[in-house]
Amino acid sequence: MQPNLDAMRRVGIILALFFATISYAEVYTPEEVPNPKSQGQEYYVSNPDGLLSDSTVIWVNGCAARLEQETEVELCVVALESIGDEDAFDFAYELFQRWGIGQKGKNTGVLILFAGESHDLRIMTGTGIEGVLTDGICSKIMHEEMFPSFREGNYDMGICLGVLAIYDVCTDGETPEELQAVRSVTNRGRYGEEEEEEWLGWLVLEAIIIGGAILLVIGLVVGAWINSIKRCPKCHKRKGHEIRRETLAYATYDYEGKARVTYKCKNCGHEFTLEERIPKLVHISNPSGSSGGGWSSGGGSWGGGSWGGGSTSGGGAGGKW
Repeated sequence: MQPNLDAMRRVGIILALFFATISYAEVYTPEEVPNPKSQGQEYYVSNPDGLLSDSTVIWVNGCAARLEQETEVELCVVALESIGDEDAFDFAYELFQRWGIGQKGKNTGVLILFAGESHDLRIMTGTGIEGVLTDGICSKIMHEEMFPSFREGNYDMGICLGVLAIYDVCTDGETPEELQAVRSVTNRGRYGEEEEEEWLGWLVLEAIIIGGAILLVIGLVVGAWINSIKRCPKCHKRKGHEIRRETLAYATYDYEGKARVTYKCKNCGHEFTLEERIPKLVHISNPSGSSGGGWSSGGGSWGGGSWGGGSTSGGGAGGKW
């Protein structure tokens, strides 16, 4: 069968547009990373560049809330496109100390930080949890659970498997069944056990996942590209691309937020600023359908919260995938 050259050209154009959009990714410093607790006590994920899907963020928030309820371990996930030339260890250490992740005095915090541009991944632990989440265990979780998915560009699965492995270790394997459901996608057993693979079923599932992922990525890239290009008020051509975004008011469950967005026209170079609305937050029901309040941190404020005031001595592990 001869390759479809038109289709190949279209795919090439889409990929080029995709890489063009990520070239505008913001480079973060520790003080500029959005703190998820500013949204409420039940938030544990900072995902300003949208590297993780909404469903993954919801799942990690629920998993982290349960972990804190059961063990007093505060788990934070930070997903950034770029930290520039900053060393990942120094970045994670400063962020951990700045936010105070973990219970004060007990120092039971865990930070998972990854930067897509530099392929840096870091698990950093508070001093009070180092005896459970040792450096060796953190390294094993990264290399066996997270790196394989990250190398395939599947940040969602890598983060979910890493978070679940940390949950397993901190709770001595007593992980709720609804949280374990994420493993069914990869046909894995509980962390530390031998994998049982049925190759035919896995190949079929893999084909379905890859096909669906390709269609989803193409749709998201094209849609985002079209929506991101604004008409320039000076030359009136649709050549305005976003270069800066500033949040003026965060969205809540009752009110929309507001952002000031600066665009630059690729045709004439004119910069212009627009104010755009941020949709209201939406309450998400327990995806497992079970009763009880296991998917919230309990007693948290919807208007904002804070980490527990813990600290770290730099324990954990890190590397590049």
